[in-house]
Amino acid sequence: MSRPFFYGWVVVAALFMVNFATMATGTLNFGLFVKPMGDSLEMSRGFIGWSQTTRMLSSGLSSVIIGRMIDRHGPKLLIIISSVVTGISMIAMFYINAPWQFLVLFGVMGLSGLSSPGALLTSTPVAKWFVKKRGRALALTTMGIGMGGIAFMPITQILIDAVGWRGGWVLLAIIGVGITVPLAAFFIRRQPEDMGLRPDGDPPDSERPVGAVASASRQDEYPWTVREATRTRAFWLLIAFFSIFGIAQGLGSVHRLPYWEDKGFDATIVSLAFSADAAGAALMAFGAGLLVDRFQVRYVAFCSCIGFIVAVILMIMAYNTFFLFASTTIFGLAVGANMIVTAYVWAAYFGRAFLGTIRGIVMPAVLISQGIGAPLAGYIYGANNDSYILVWWMLIGLFGMAGLLILNIKAPPRPVESTTVQPQPATP
Repeated sequence: MSRPFFYGWVVVAALFMVNFATMATGTLNFGLFVKPMGDSLEMSRGFIGWSQTTRMLSSGLSSVIIGRMIDRHGPKLLIIISSVVTGISMIAMFYINAPWQFLVLFGVMGLSGLSSPGALLTSTPVAKWFVKKRGRALALTTMGIGMGGIAFMPITQILIDAVGWRGGWVLLAIIGVGITVPLAAFFIRRQPEDMGLRPDGDPPDSERPVGAVASASRQDEYPWTVREATRTRAFWLLIAFFSIFGIAQGLGSVHRLPYWEDKGFDATIVSLAFSADAAGAALMAFGAGLLVDRFQVRYVAFCSCIGFIVAVILMIMAYNTFFLFASTTIFGLAVGANMIVTAYVWAAYFGRAFLGTIRGIVMPAVLISQGIGAPLAGYIYGANNDSYILVWWMLIGLFGMAGLLILNIKAPPRPVESTTVQPQPATP
């Protein structure tokens, strides 16, 4: 007898589009605003870098609460509220006339959670709906980020050219909210148990043949509590890995795009190259999602670090459009793999029952480290005669350290054997 369609794939489709819409909110496309906003508001590169730091720090503060709320109540209302708050903040960009106002608005956007790095609101629900097919489900959801980048990089540049950077923020806000709110309201659910289902669409125990129930249950995951997780070596090594990785991401996040423009490349060509970046991320997100279902996630993470190193070396060597597109595409491939690793590894190592709470606890350390990188790169740029070369060599060193570290982080052994999963958390 064929199984009915599994509602988890509806959740995946909805969160794909939510991820798509978040790329309109000053994430990858923020680099296109750096030069026009910097010139208009007389902001240095270092100060502009603090905008991303503010966004990440505020996101880190709110992630502890958001993660726990995802476990208890699901992401639907959180996504709706976050989208509206982010949209209002983007519209308010139209009226700013001082740099400090820019920082405040980015801080508010970070508190809302949806547009912050880490995709806590969109990846955690998927990991709760799937176990055996988690990698491919996360791959499909994460592809929304890459596809959104492909779409919104040229759209953003067109809007800035047509209506200026102020009008660009307003129109992008309308698009983002218009996509996100209806999808969250009608289609997103917390976890399969709320609808009488099991992860991956597996039949309930009562419908399994006698003798198959125990073996099927053992394939599910041990429900690590926060206390149990924090007592493992793997938990703290993962925080160290993502912190080192985060500093590197911060160093390059804001400054890669203006670097190419500083080298004399046309802004439109650069926006197209960063669409290739997003295309690479979408493609590799899908591929990495399939790989983590078959191989240990730490090996995929290591390959991601190698990809970043190759992309940065190409940046240093760059002198024509071939290097521009080669570097951005490879960088995007590495980003796609890393997005899957970030979303997958915590669930693979610590299960899904308390996943939101666990990820919410570790997010502050990760986002603070990312926040350090953006302004640091700006100040290094200014201190080295408006040159990013030292920044890029620092990136290579940090990605190398992160790659060596992740190879040595294995999944922790279960504290006890369990044949049941507790999908409804009470007290972590």
